[in-house]
Amino acid sequence: MMQKTDTETLASAMRILAIEIESEDGIAKAAIAEAADRLDELAAIALELLKSTRCEQSLPDGCPRCALSVRLAAIGIRS
Repeated sequence: MMQKTDTETLASAMRILAIEIESEDGIAKAAIAEAADRLDELAAIALELLKSTRCEQSLPDGCPRCALSVRLAAIGIRS
């Protein structure tokens, strides 16, 4: 499986692309820039949620916080 780019790098690359891409009406530039901002916002929210939960390793099905942390890391959001 290919390693995912971390979210900060991906959002930064999208911002560069939003500046560099040629678009007559500017819609593509605006959409790419907004997507980069949204990635940053969603990553920040995800990390806030992760930090607001407590590790519950004693649960029989495993710790939901740890599972969430693994899922976030898999998409490039590191806590």
